[in-house]
Amino acid sequence: MDTINIGLLGLGTVGSGLVEILRQPQPRLAARRLKVTRIAVRTVTPERQAQYPDIALTTNSTSIVTDPNIKVVVEAIGGRTAAKELITTALTFGKHVVTANKDLIATNGAELSQIAAAHHVGLYYEAAVMGAIPVLRTLRNAYAGDPISRITGIANGTSNFILTQMIAHGASYDDALSLAQSKGFAEANPANDVNGLDATYKLLILTRFAFGMSPTIDDVSIQGITTLQPQDFVAASIWGYAIKPLAVSELTPDGLCMRVAPHLVPLAHPLAAVRDENNAVLIDSHNVNRLSMVGPGAGALPTANSIVADLLDLADNIHDGNTPERFVDTDTPAVVADAAHRVSPRFVGIRGDDVTREQLAALGISGRVQRGRGRVTVLTGPVTDSAVAQWRQVLATVPGLELIHILPVL
Repeated sequence: MDTINIGLLGLGTVGSGLVEILRQPQPRLAARRLKVTRIAVRTVTPERQAQYPDIALTTNSTSIVTDPNIKVVVEAIGGRTAAKELITTALTFGKHVVTANKDLIATNGAELSQIAAAHHVGLYYEAAVMGAIPVLRTLRNAYAGDPISRITGIANGTSNFILTQMIAHGASYDDALSLAQSKGFAEANPANDVNGLDATYKLLILTRFAFGMSPTIDDVSIQGITTLQPQDFVAASIWGYAIKPLAVSELTPDGLCMRVAPHLVPLAHPLAAVRDENNAVLIDSHNVNRLSMVGPGAGALPTANSIVADLLDLADNIHDGNTPERFVDTDTPAVVADAAHRVSPRFVGIRGDDVTREQLAALGISGRVQRGRGRVTVLTGPVTDSAVAQWRQVLATVPGLELIHILPVL
């Protein structure tokens, strides 16, 4: 059995984790004869090269994706422009590619999959979504005969950690973010995480696997966690809810409804108990009813472990002389529900003194009400996104009132 030479692009958290795993004397790994032979890095120093004496380090990424001795390229540099160019080159040179690049796969995955198919090579990206949780492979293999109705996930560990600190310890948003940064769970610039973009990219990939559709980022209703305050968690708990950062894709008779936002979740719901930096996913379907998976959503070894799972799949195909199947092989036209058909109960927070039920009713807002600390909180019945947009417009014109947020209820 020939050795499968791997070229690695990037030696950061994920790349170094991959090398560490492949160096372990695991029999199942040894049987596949996977070997990282070259790594592209930003700078090569004698000290760094000494850490990897059996691997050639280079600053020339193109030389790796065009190297005739390399069979598989693992992309771990992130970003979109350079990564797309390198992956495209690798595929056209007949190399299989494994990547953890959710941004690129969410926006250009369909195009890259077509290139891979045209050159009879594999493009796998299990590590792009939910870290160690094998959700893409599960959706691909276990649900071929089971129609999925909804997929719900805690897809961003940074946001979940921050909200856990606010719920469990009464921390402010700023203090919880600072703690997340000190522990390495949040970047110095956490915008993609806390504003929902990271989870949105993952939701687009999950939707492609769950429903065979490829919607765009413009089809997703996105709301970050930055407006949340300790009072929100108190109010939610009084009504029997937790607040969790969810990514939801649901197939309704009116089309796909996709939302990334802090949601009120019943305290008895499985996702209400998922804490700290962990991720989780719930798959609702016709035959299985509900399947849940929980695990670490980031980190060197959890993410690298998902890359290894893809490598093992590719290795078996290579050794057997088979062309890998497309990781996702369906492409149904995306039908997206409009704002008038996206319906959910809402949790409305308004800053202002002495807001009466009559004033709220005049604004079109009704439901259970809590008051305190210069704000009013309302838990409404089912409301369309169109109605919510009208609430936002009207509230912006009312003197003495300030809309804090309007959160969906699961």
